[in-house]
Amino acid sequence: MKTGVWLHGDSLSKRDPALRKYPEARSVFVFDRPFLEKAGLSFKRIFFLYECAVEAANEMRVGETVEEVVEWMREQGVERLAVTESPSPRWRETVERLRQKVEVEVVPPEEMVSVPEGYRVKRFTPFWKDLGREWV
Repeated sequence: MKTGVWLHGDSLSKRDPALRKYPEARSVFVFDRPFLEKAGLSFKRIFFLYECAVEAANEMRVGETVEEVVEWMREQGVERLAVTESPSPRWRETVERLRQKVEVEVVPPEEMVSVPEGYRVKRFTPFWKDLGREWV
Protein backbone atom coordinates (compact mmCIF):
# COMPACT_ATOMS: atom_id res chain seq x y z
CA MET A 1 0.00 0.00 0.00
CA LYS A 2 1.52 3.32 -1.10
CA THR A 3 1.70 5.89 1.71
CA GLY A 4 1.97 9.66 1.34
CA VAL A 5 2.68 12.25 4.02
CA TRP A 6 0.66 15.40 4.69
CA LEU A 7 2.83 18.05 6.31
CA HIS A 8 0.96 20.73 8.24
CA GLY A 9 1.90 23.98 9.94
CA ASP A 10 2.45 22.32 13.33
CA SER A 11 4.95 19.83 11.91
CA LEU A 12 6.60 21.29 8.84
CA SER A 13 10.15 20.01 8.79
CA LYS A 14 12.40 17.40 7.23
CA ARG A 15 12.45 15.88 10.73
CA ASP A 16 8.66 15.45 10.77
CA PRO A 17 7.90 12.10 12.49
CA ALA A 18 5.59 10.94 9.67
CA LEU A 19 8.32 11.72 7.11
CA ARG A 20 10.87 9.90 9.24
CA LYS A 21 8.59 6.87 9.49
CA TYR A 22 8.08 6.87 5.70
CA PRO A 23 11.33 8.32 4.31
CA GLU A 24 10.59 7.24 0.73
CA ALA A 25 7.04 8.65 0.72
CA ARG A 26 5.99 11.68 -1.30
CA SER A 27 4.80 14.61 0.82
CA VAL A 28 2.51 17.58 0.41
CA PHE A 29 1.91 20.86 2.21
CA VAL A 30 -1.24 22.89 1.58
CA PHE A 31 -1.56 26.63 2.03
CA ASP A 32 -5.18 26.52 3.15
CA ARG A 33 -6.67 29.54 1.42
CA PRO A 34 -9.89 29.74 3.52
CA PHE A 35 -7.85 29.55 6.75
CA LEU A 36 -5.28 32.10 5.56
CA GLU A 37 -8.02 34.55 4.56
CA LYS A 38 -9.49 34.38 8.09
CA ALA A 39 -6.29 34.10 10.12
CA GLY A 40 -4.67 37.34 9.03
CA LEU A 41 -1.13 35.94 9.20
CA SER A 42 1.64 38.36 8.43
CA PHE A 43 3.63 38.13 5.23
CA LYS A 44 6.67 37.17 7.33
CA ARG A 45 4.80 34.20 8.83
CA ILE A 46 3.50 33.02 5.45
CA PHE A 47 6.98 33.37 3.96
CA PHE A 48 8.41 31.36 6.88
CA LEU A 49 5.90 28.58 6.17
CA TYR A 50 6.84 28.73 2.49
CA GLU A 51 10.57 28.40 3.28
CA CYS A 52 9.89 25.42 5.55
CA ALA A 53 7.66 23.79 2.93
CA VAL A 54 10.29 24.25 0.20
CA GLU A 55 12.76 22.41 2.40
CA ALA A 56 10.46 19.63 3.64
CA ALA A 57 7.67 18.90 1.14
CA ASN A 58 7.82 17.39 -2.33
CA GLU A 59 4.83 19.46 -3.39
CA MET A 60 2.97 22.56 -2.25
CA ARG A 61 -0.62 23.40 -3.06
CA VAL A 62 -3.02 26.27 -2.43
CA GLY A 63 -6.69 25.65 -1.68
CA GLU A 64 -8.84 23.93 0.92
CA THR A 65 -6.69 21.34 2.72
CA VAL A 66 -8.95 18.28 2.56
CA GLU A 67 -9.80 18.79 -1.11
CA GLU A 68 -6.17 19.41 -2.06
CA VAL A 69 -4.78 16.45 -0.09
CA VAL A 70 -7.35 14.04 -1.51
CA GLU A 71 -6.69 15.28 -5.06
CA TRP A 72 -2.92 15.03 -4.50
CA MET A 73 -3.32 11.44 -3.26
CA ARG A 74 -5.32 10.53 -6.36
CA GLU A 75 -2.71 12.10 -8.65
CA GLN A 76 0.18 10.38 -6.85
CA GLY A 77 -1.52 6.99 -6.58
CA VAL A 78 -1.30 7.21 -2.79
CA GLU A 79 -3.65 4.89 -0.90
CA ARG A 80 -2.91 5.87 2.69
CA LEU A 81 -2.02 9.17 4.31
CA ALA A 82 0.39 9.54 7.23
CA VAL A 83 0.33 12.71 9.31
CA THR A 84 2.02 13.77 12.53
CA GLU A 85 -0.34 14.36 15.42
CA SER A 86 -1.02 17.88 16.66
CA PRO A 87 -2.95 19.16 19.69
CA SER A 88 -4.70 21.73 17.48
CA PRO A 89 -8.51 21.50 17.34
CA ARG A 90 -8.33 22.59 13.69
CA TRP A 91 -5.91 19.73 12.96
CA ARG A 92 -8.28 17.21 14.64
CA GLU A 93 -11.20 18.50 12.57
CA THR A 94 -9.18 18.26 9.36
CA VAL A 95 -8.08 14.69 10.13
CA GLU A 96 -11.69 13.66 10.85
CA ARG A 97 -12.77 15.12 7.51
CA LEU A 98 -9.89 13.35 5.76
CA ARG A 99 -10.84 10.04 7.42
CA GLN A 100 -14.27 10.27 5.80
CA LYS A 101 -12.53 10.09 2.42
CA VAL A 102 -9.20 8.25 2.83
CA GLU A 103 -7.23 6.02 5.20
CA VAL A 104 -5.25 8.15 7.66
CA GLU A 105 -2.44 7.01 9.95
CA VAL A 106 -1.66 9.43 12.77
CA VAL A 107 2.00 9.32 13.78
CA PRO A 108 2.79 10.48 17.33
CA PRO A 109 5.11 13.46 17.70
CA GLU A 110 8.56 12.98 19.15
CA GLU A 111 9.00 14.08 22.74
CA MET A 112 11.38 16.99 23.11
CA VAL A 113 12.78 15.62 26.36
CA SER A 114 11.98 12.65 28.56
CA VAL A 115 10.24 13.81 31.71
CA PRO A 116 10.70 11.35 34.57
CA GLU A 117 7.53 9.95 36.08
CA GLY A 118 6.37 12.11 38.95
CA TYR A 119 8.42 15.14 37.87
CA ARG A 120 6.22 18.25 38.00
CA VAL A 121 7.08 20.99 35.56
CA LYS A 122 6.18 24.27 37.23
CA ARG A 123 8.61 26.78 35.75
CA PHE A 124 10.81 26.66 32.71
CA THR A 125 14.20 27.60 34.24
CA PRO A 126 14.37 24.83 36.89
CA PHE A 127 12.98 22.36 34.35
CA TRP A 128 15.64 23.34 31.81
CA LYS A 129 18.43 23.10 34.42
CA ASP A 130 17.27 19.59 35.34
CA LEU A 131 16.36 18.17 31.92
CA GLY A 132 17.71 20.55 29.26
CA ARG A 133 21.10 18.85 29.21
CA GLU A 134 19.44 16.10 27.10
CA TRP A 135 19.49 18.64 24.26
CA VAL A 136 23.05 19.82 24.69
